[in-house]
Amino acid sequence: MINKERYAFVFLAILAMLDQLFAYLFSVDFTYSSLSFVSHLCFCGCLLVVSHEKSLNRILYACLCGLCVGMFFTTDWFVKMILFGLFGWLIGFFKEMIDQNHWMHFAIVFLMMFVSDLLCFFGPKLLGLLTMSFVKWFIHVEALTLIFNGVAIFVLIYIITVFTRYAMIKDIRYKRMEKLKLQNIRRK
Repeated sequence: MINKERYAFVFLAILAMLDQLFAYLFSVDFTYSSLSFVSHLCFCGCLLVVSHEKSLNRILYACLCGLCVGMFFTTDWFVKMILFGLFGWLIGFFKEMIDQNHWMHFAIVFLMMFVSDLLCFFGPKLLGLLTMSFVKWFIHVEALTLIFNGVAIFVLIYIITVFTRYAMIKDIRYKRMEKLKLQNIRRK
């Protein structure tokens, strides 16, 4: 039997470390004179992993993931926890559409990532902490972010699909072996 939660936790931890690696290697240019991107691998991976969970589990897993990312990799743990939890809850409303095909899954996660970025831009903008224009932010940061993370979402969907199929095959084999053991015990 495969412990899916443990593997999902390790997978999300690896994605969070990759986010930090990309942030270190390709840091955001706060002078906005060149193009930058922000990696959202862990956020997108979290949405993909929790999308098939029950409502309360989805919210709790997403909040825990946001809390861990916020505490260990950034300094805004409360904001991360709220954003991850909110979008973990919202993805449940699209469960039927997600099950249709991978394109819908991609579109929903991509849209949620973009809305998350918009919230992170307009929140400080409304509080007066940010003076940059939306167009400048979109051109210098968000455009490349959307392209990079769009490709990353496809890769994540593929990895999660392969893992899910592998786990299903392992579970079927495990159940078959248990059934054979019970049959052998009954024969004796």
